[in-house]
Amino acid sequence: MKSYPALIALTLFHLSGCLGDRISGGSSETENAVVARVFPADSLLPEWNRPDGKATVAILRLDSSILDFRLSDSLGRDLDVRRANGSRVPFVISHWDRVRGQGRLQVRIEADLRGPGGSIQLWKGLRRVDRTDSAGLWSGIADSSRLELTSVLVDDFESANSAWFIASGSGIVAAGGGRQGSALHLISTGTDPVVLAAALLAPTPRRLGSIDSIAFWARGSGRLRVALEHALPGSQLVAWTAYEPDTAWHRVQIRPSSFDSAAVNSGGARWDDILDSVTHLSFWLDGPGEAWIDDPRLYGINREDLR
Repeated sequence: MKSYPALIALTLFHLSGCLGDRISGGSSETENAVVARVFPADSLLPEWNRPDGKATVAILRLDSSILDFRLSDSLGRDLDVRRANGSRVPFVISHWDRVRGQGRLQVRIEADLRGPGGSIQLWKGLRRVDRTDSAGLWSGIADSSRLELTSVLVDDFESANSAWFIASGSGIVAAGGGRQGSALHLISTGTDPVVLAAALLAPTPRRLGSIDSIAFWARGSGRLRVALEHALPGSQLVAWTAYEPDTAWHRVQIRPSSFDSAAVNSGGARWDDILDSVTHLSFWLDGPGEAWIDDPRLYGINREDLR
């Protein structure tokens, strides 16, 4: 088969819906390469993520309406993101679940793409190699912006937050232990675990399979359970893992994959059981003991996932 210049190839795509061979960077990517979808750049950016004259990173959420995951690579290695002129756009696959038909790409959007007609193309069916580019994706973007784009601070406990349910005997107090500001204080004198604090994450259950980790600061004593829940009237599933704090503040990072080992022995939920319908982040304390918790943050999502 012949190799065609980029403009002719794109014209043939719009006429026939598929490509033959395509030459890119001097090498042939000859699989059944097609443009899966064209996205206007502005459609991917909420109002809070449009810095004037600067590049930013958009979240491209994929499901079966956009991509046939049954035909995709198990790691998404047949994908690429390009401009209309065929040039590459830096991207990273931050989540890929072929079984559920869910994917999540972080895609760099340069300032010039946000003008009228600016768009990106999602390509599929390419030769199966890793085309991700983390360095290019975040080049020149401030660490503070990156944190905002890839995580959600659930609470810093510096102001009243009605989304928290706090049981009797616990509350918001001075953090102490050498840490400034306020923290959530949990105390238990019994032997049975009690849900002492739970934050409602969103008005309705959310698909949060892309969560990479739960991070927070903690000090204290006892056995602290960290959980994500599906909690609705008549329906509650708790996926959790345990952490034992000590008298000094430590930053703790929990990955949802650790929930499964606890579920085997406790009858709790596995991460797979609730990742499509999460409602709460909660902390439990196996007494007797007390714990102070500060700045819980969810990595792998951003504020749009909880709207």
